[in-house]
Amino acid sequence: MHTLLLVDDDPDVLATLTRSFRKGYKTLSASGGAEGIAFLNEHPVDLIICDQRMPNISGDQVLSHALHARPEAIRILLTGYADVESLLTCVNEAHIYKYVTKPWDPAELNLTVVRALESLVLKRDLDTARDQLETAYKDAVVMLCLAAEGKDQDTASHLYRVQHYTEALAIAMGVDAAEAAHMGFMSMLHDIGKLATPDAILKKPDKLTAEEWDIMREHPLAGVRILGNNPFYECAREISAGHHENYDGSGYPHGLCGDDIPMSARIVKLTDVFDALTTNRPYKTPWTMETAITHIEAHASIMFDPAMVEALKKLFADGTLLRIMTADYV
Repeated sequence: MHTLLLVDDDPDVLATLTRSFRKGYKTLSASGGAEGIAFLNEHPVDLIICDQRMPNISGDQVLSHALHARPEAIRILLTGYADVESLLTCVNEAHIYKYVTKPWDPAELNLTVVRALESLVLKRDLDTARDQLETAYKDAVVMLCLAAEGKDQDTASHLYRVQHYTEALAIAMGVDAAEAAHMGFMSMLHDIGKLATPDAILKKPDKLTAEEWDIMREHPLAGVRILGNNPFYECAREISAGHHENYDGSGYPHGLCGDDIPMSARIVKLTDVFDALTTNRPYKTPWTMETAITHIEAHASIMFDPAMVEALKKLFADGTLLRIMTADYV
């Protein structure tokens, strides 16, 4: 059952509204703007019908508050006079669904509420479907990454740690939080090009030959090809192509240096190496964070962006790296 909040300082009007909607809806009645705001702060509601002309706190103020306190709730303004300025305020600041003039037609108002709640249900259904698709898509990306890197839980944990190290370091470098989160997720695809690398090379227990290293070094650009042309994967393509470039230009595949290497690739190079150094691998025991950072510092301006190295040190000092390392990613 949907919950309606009815706000009016006139008790007769409030009683009329309540009688109109108490069948089929749960109704909350507020006898003024202050009480309406209090209800919004305490109770989830699906739709608000609010009078404009009220003492102290007007209807547009209540609905503006509702936009932030209950952003999903449908907002309808009741107005008994031609106040263009207030209506514009409601449209621009409260994003109202509709305004209704007094005296209203009960059947018309009822139909307005029905149609408004139908649109709310549709939006919620679409949001649920979108969330389910996004979850399925993210699961597919992770499975694809695992296929590229080894299919075991250790690899999955590595991908998640690199994701969160990347997001934290991006934010530390001034990247917007939403963009940083996207960059972190795209970092999981950094070695997707290994799908094109023969298993005999990927899983070879001995040292690779020069010819095998040449094949291994093809995986960054193979990743770019695998990721295609969809604009959504632009960041992933940058990371795949650039995460083996070195800050001094000695890396591969293009020998880029400094700021010519995309920021996303510079970040993932650092976070990927940090995680490799500080976790157990078949060929090495994990280094302490302090030892890993000392090693990374020694390679600042050679392998790594020196500003990012300094930002990584701050994330170590404030405990962010330890929190990410010790999280449960199962």
